[in-house]
Amino acid sequence: MLARHYLLTNISCRFLFLCRLAALFTLVFSALVSANQEKSSKPQKIFYPGHERKEYYIDLLQLALSYPCQQQYQLLPSKLEMPKKRAFDLMNEHNGIDVMYGSATNERIAEYRAVPFPIMRGLMGLRVALVSKEGKHKLKNIHSLSTLAKLRVGQFSTWSDTEILQANGFNVEAGSDLGGLYQMLARGRIDYFPRSVLEVQFNQQEHSSLQLEIDPYVLMYYPTAVYFYVAKDNAQLAAAIQCGLEHAQKDGKLTKLFDQYYSGVLQQLNLENRRVIKLKNPLLPANVPLERTELWHQLPSNN
Repeated sequence: MLARHYLLTNISCRFLFLCRLAALFTLVFSALVSANQEKSSKPQKIFYPGHERKEYYIDLLQLALSYPCQQQYQLLPSKLEMPKKRAFDLMNEHNGIDVMYGSATNERIAEYRAVPFPIMRGLMGLRVALVSKEGKHKLKNIHSLSTLAKLRVGQFSTWSDTEILQANGFNVEAGSDLGGLYQMLARGRIDYFPRSVLEVQFNQQEHSSLQLEIDPYVLMYYPTAVYFYVAKDNAQLAAAIQCGLEHAQKDGKLTKLFDQYYSGVLQQLNLENRRVIKLKNPLLPANVPLERTELWHQLPSNN
């Protein structure tokens, strides 16, 4: 009888111990879940280079991160000003910068993690020429790549544009002094200086003393893309940005933001009435989604 009583008591104690242990595990597990939920509900801070400013790239990134794609993020300026290559490297080291933007190149795609979505709709590859006041009709009768390539085109020696023009057989006058190229154009030492549609009006204004003109006849085009980049190992942030950009494209908010910044500039340059001359871009990475026509600015049909 005593043995049976001892056995029942021992079983009861063990059962009570297991119940208490289970309750402890439940309490710890609940605390961990609660902590994780609290942590995930707090936006993760990510930083872009430089100071706070009103700019298309930043507004677009803010828009992309506003969609409920995975983790919530709070976008902030890093207040770090430095050369672009250094900022890219700090981003890769998770050292104060989390996201950058820049041209899509094979080197950058190999070194960093690109978000393969052309955020500028190809505008950096749309080129309009600056010409001298005396040569403002220089391109009036240009209707083909071969005739345009014979003229003397100015370009900065280290820019990728120089390599692209040379690959298409252009007569390139490459200079190592950017200001000197505008002087060469004004003096007739080169025939034209192509600039992107986003830059050409500003370039004309900053060199107003040279009385340069914006050519009204030709629109040069070669495919280029501008991507957002994150650190090579930051797949989660890249996925969130990609997801947000896709949502913004589908619901029309991306187009609305793009037009807010650039539609006026494109209308002023009268792109619809220009002759389009297309070039090949041998530097374009293979994965650029050219087949997704909805992501690109539509060219005039005046080939």
